[in-house]
Amino acid sequence: MSYSEIHRFMLRTIASKGAISLSETEQILQNVAGDEEVSIRDIVQGINNKIRPFQQQIKITTDELTDEEVVIFLSLGYDDATKSQKLFSTNELEYFRVLLEQIMTTETRQITGIHAMNLAGNIKSFTKTDAQKILNTWCRMQYLVKEENNYALGVRAIHEFEGYFRQNMPDTIEECCLCKQIVFRGCNCPACAKAVHTRCLNHYLEKVEKWPCCKIDFNREQLEYLNNNESSRLTQIQVNQTMQPLEELTSAIEATQQSTEEMDLTQDIIPEISQRVARKRKRQV
Repeated sequence: MSYSEIHRFMLRTIASKGAISLSETEQILQNVAGDEEVSIRDIVQGINNKIRPFQQQIKITTDELTDEEVVIFLSLGYDDATKSQKLFSTNELEYFRVLLEQIMTTETRQITGIHAMNLAGNIKSFTKTDAQKILNTWCRMQYLVKEENNYALGVRAIHEFEGYFRQNMPDTIEECCLCKQIVFRGCNCPACAKAVHTRCLNHYLEKVEKWPCCKIDFNREQLEYLNNNESSRLTQIQVNQTMQPLEELTSAIEATQQSTEEMDLTQDIIPEISQRVARKRKRQV
């Protein structure tokens, strides 16, 4: 299928929302395509072929929080196309850097709303009112998610920052022993301490009632505990070293939050997120 108005419309829709459930995306595609038989995966592949040179990507993945398949828009680069975007101020980008550092160095991978608001005091000329407004925006963009009164990384940030976490924060992350992706919501084996996503573990246990890492027997009471404790994340992760200052602010939130109606459907490339979160360099002594 050649690149068409269907591809352009789906690109605009997904990019403007940041993340959409796969079921909703398929419904939108069906409404747009009418009688034409097209699959969302084929559409995504066609879009990615078009936007890949601009370091942008649409990805179908699983949301660790909801365990549902979602379609997300990612901006993985920083170039002239994104450099011109000035939606977020320097103070807002610095606040995002501080939030990212705090979330990634906590055992639960989340911080309280009070903590998030107090962090605004570390930013010059940045008030708590400013902080609350931008927190709401980042939640809407799927970079953050608010669980009760706690803030955690949203599905979009988890995937857009994955390479950055691996390169700059290796001591603060653990890989799932099954899917090899970074674990934000999961647990550690009581015997060998290896990490595993809750969803990956649940799927594995449908076939074998053993821990997938070291093959010791799995107690069903442990599974019930994990399933019931939905707000838990890694329960045994230990951050043994202080996180190094951020080398480059990997994706700063420099996005265009135009609505789908405001977007020019003839423009294929959307400068959503650029690599703008700059690392604080150590002082030379």
